[in-house]
Amino acid sequence: MPQERLLAELKGWWEPLMARAEQICAGIGGPVRLDVDDVAVVLDFPAREVRLWDGEPCRYTLGVAGDLVATNIARREVDWSNSLLLSMRFTASRIGPYNEFLYVFLKCLSPERIDYVENYYASIDEESEDIEIDGWRVQQFCPHLGADLAKFGTIEDGKLTCTMHGWNYDLSTGRCLTADGHDIRATPLA
Repeated sequence: MPQERLLAELKGWWEPLMARAEQICAGIGGPVRLDVDDVAVVLDFPAREVRLWDGEPCRYTLGVAGDLVATNIARREVDWSNSLLLSMRFTASRIGPYNEFLYVFLKCLSPERIDYVENYYASIDEESEDIEIDGWRVQQFCPHLGADLAKFGTIEDGKLTCTMHGWNYDLSTGRCLTADGHDIRATPLA
């Protein structure tokens, strides 16, 4: 696919999705490079734009064969995590931890999917009830996928584990130890 057409197709499709993906874009937090054959495109999530790469550092780089991207574009495939990532026809590199928000974006390439996920993230970010676990007051629902920590939360050595999916949190800071962007509200009781 020629560079101009690739860029136009991705801009026309993905920029409107980025514009409505406030929490996903904030969670990704920076530019992502997509190398399609010999064309390097940047998905600039903070700026909500798709453009050619100009050499800036990117925490995440995904290299994909042009024919696979062309097929996904032609079919308007809404779930690139399945059509692309499960094809095992890609290369990837990252600096830092896994970023769930990038995976979610690639899984939600339609307005309906983006809206669903954005509404989900908004619902778990709202102030929820706090619960007490082993000397700590923590928010009731796991920031990852909303598991009830009254049922699935365990604490050991100042770390909370949500046993539903194995995500870990440092209670002294609230920082998620599994992925960026999923911090938890926690305070010691004594």
